[in-house]
Amino acid sequence: MNVGLFTLPIAPLIFFVSVVAALFTGWIFRKGRADVDGVIFSSVFIGLIVARLSFALHYLPAYKDNWWKILDYRDQGFDPVPGLVVGACVVMWFIVRRRLMRVPLLAAVFAGAVVWSGASAAMNFSRTPQNIPAVSLLDLEGVQQALSKANGRPVVVNLWATWCPPCQAEMPVLEEAQKNLPGIDIVFVNQGETRDTVSNYLNSHDIRIENALLDPRLIVARAVEAKAYPTTLFYDAQGRLISAHLGQFSRATFTQAIERFYPDIATGLAQ
Repeated sequence: MNVGLFTLPIAPLIFFVSVVAALFTGWIFRKGRADVDGVIFSSVFIGLIVARLSFALHYLPAYKDNWWKILDYRDQGFDPVPGLVVGACVVMWFIVRRRLMRVPLLAAVFAGAVVWSGASAAMNFSRTPQNIPAVSLLDLEGVQQALSKANGRPVVVNLWATWCPPCQAEMPVLEEAQKNLPGIDIVFVNQGETRDTVSNYLNSHDIRIENALLDPRLIVARAVEAKAYPTTLFYDAQGRLISAHLGQFSRATFTQAIERFYPDIATGLAQ
């Protein structure tokens, strides 16, 4: 989603707006009663910690090379159900124990839930079905290649650039996935750079990937309306868009995405 000059992942943005709605509603209903801002912040904070820990435990093998990555929440790796349950328990404790908080706190929770569910439903409803762009691009050998090989396999398209730090950080994760998931075509589409620039970058970082294509005129980015990098698009075996992800993948979050979108193929990523 684009907001002015900024491009933001939609799920965290919806969550943030929902929390703001809860805080505002709690402030409106607090007159003559207790302030509930602290309770809302506490429930959100504790819920996020539990959601992150639950996610990390689920994908613990993916962090074996760097345990500190568990603390890096920027990969958006959260398990929402445990987080929601624990956050709700915190709220319920205050509702039961603090009579003056009941009305503003219940109103705040209701407002936040309505905004969250309504915004999520609106985004899903407004999303129009898309197919993988029918374009051909040059690979690093100068050979014309179609974006989709039409071989009956799902396709994951990663839009990236050598100057993009999140792209650089996730490249080893996607390189490993490409080797371990022969049932999925993972295609790397460089945006706006020359063959020499891309080849020099891959060689200097000892990155060995297949299906590396060049898109100097940003044809694919415009076709899929990508405004920032990295953007990763997941297509089914018929070339229909399943989901689009803005931002860096960690090994754990990419494993989660593969398990979610291609459960029959997801093996070997978090081992």
